[in-house]
Amino acid sequence: MKSLENVELNAHAAWDKGLGKQALKLFQKGAGAGLVGCMLNLGYFYDVGIGTSSDKTTAMHWYKRAYRRGDAAAASNIAVLYQEQGRNRLAFGWYARSAALGDGDSSLELAKMSLAGLGVRRSVQRARRYLKAALSSACITQEGLEQAGALMRELVHRGRSYRSINAKVIRSSS
Repeated sequence: MKSLENVELNAHAAWDKGLGKQALKLFQKGAGAGLVGCMLNLGYFYDVGIGTSSDKTTAMHWYKRAYRRGDAAAASNIAVLYQEQGRNRLAFGWYARSAALGDGDSSLELAKMSLAGLGVRRSVQRARRYLKAALSSACITQEGLEQAGALMRELVHRGRSYRSINAKVIRSSS
């Protein structure tokens, strides 16, 4: 087990040094041995093309394997892949899975999509629920927390009128 832990640490060290191909091989070894963090990072390497050419299908495969082992970030990354394809309904579903695992940034994305009517009907009430979840999440980036707070203040200020908010949401989601 100790050597497997070292595989992931060594992969991150290689990645930090800019050694993409070496990191890729180490993440492959760890993912093959069942390390969830390695599966997630391997998906990311294929997603953006680090140490290899970009392969969204292979990225999806590794993200789904990591998700099946309970990784919220993997579900969020799957949502992003679907959003890139314009498949907003699927993206919304995957953000919901990620949010259910505690990812506050995914709750923020669900709020934005709810306000913009992307993948679901527009709903200010639903957006508020997701924003409350994002704001109370222990797993949210500082940027996500700031965006959720600003969007919630805007909703409170404007009440149920979200037409002017909608344009801002679409711009910030891009």
